[in-house]
Amino acid sequence: MSLDQRKQVRKDLLAQNDAFLAALPKVELHVHIEGTLTPELRWALAQRNNMTLKLERTGTIYTSLEQLKSSYEIVETRSDGAIDNEEEKFTFFEAYYGGFEVLKTERDFYDLAMGYFERVIEMGVRYCEPFFDPQGHTRRGVKWETMMGGFRRAKEVAERDLGVSVFLLRLICWQK
Repeated sequence: MSLDQRKQVRKDLLAQNDAFLAALPKVELHVHIEGTLTPELRWALAQRNNMTLKLERTGTIYTSLEQLKSSYEIVETRSDGAIDNEEEKFTFFEAYYGGFEVLKTERDFYDLAMGYFERVIEMGVRYCEPFFDPQGHTRRGVKWETMMGGFRRAKEVAERDLGVSVFLLRLICWQK
């Protein structure tokens, strides 16, 4: 299926606005929470943490939210399996792992988790099990307490105020 066809299917499904489907309670059992970092939040955290966002592969420096958002556009997969990627666009892994860099403070981790919880509650999710990668943060000098403080506080607020039940952030740990 081409990129345009996938976009059209998504648009058609969202346009149906089916009240029955919208009202069904849902679960999300596996999501890497760092992968839910939106370009908007990434930009806001970079600004708050006085950071410059840069695509290391090309040296591109992002100077506006609009420029950053356009770098997240879905790239087309060619028939030979390779990915056509414009010079200034992130690959999946560049966007995913590059997003880790803006997560520095307890408030950053809280904002990441709350952004995710607020979006899923709008979709009818009532139970979720997000994962996270502690080593992706501790290797950058972020303390365990910093991550967990933000995540725990977001979990408590989401359960109390949004009514979503969270199995507290299962861990992805790679052992040598």
